Amino acid sequence: MNNTRKIILHLVIRIGILVLLFGLVFLFWHFTYDPHKYCDETGHRHVDGGLGFFVLIFLITQMFYLGLLIEMIYLFVKKQRNLAFANLGFLIISLCIVAIYMFLMN
Repeated sequence: MNNTRKIILHLVIRIGILVLLFGLVFLFWHFTYDPHKYCDETGHRHVDGGLGFFVLIFLITQMFYLGLLIEMIYLFVKKQRNLAFANLGFLIISLCIVAIYMFLMN
């Protein structure tokens, strides 16, 4: 029972870190993005803030997964295989969810 609680806490902390990073980027984008920044009296021009938001989230996700992979290797070396396999499972499941979402969007 104690081992299961340790694994769940490990995964909840990792998911919380990812949600916190996404939340901070969203708040930054929400309070700093102005679609009418380049509008003037003669024209109505919008800037594409959604693309920048996507790129930031994509880069944060890639760095998070890289950190998760490095931590997984470190946990294997430290002989904490249960936590390492929890990281591997989280990585595989989240990437499968993204792949299914991308498949359904096409």
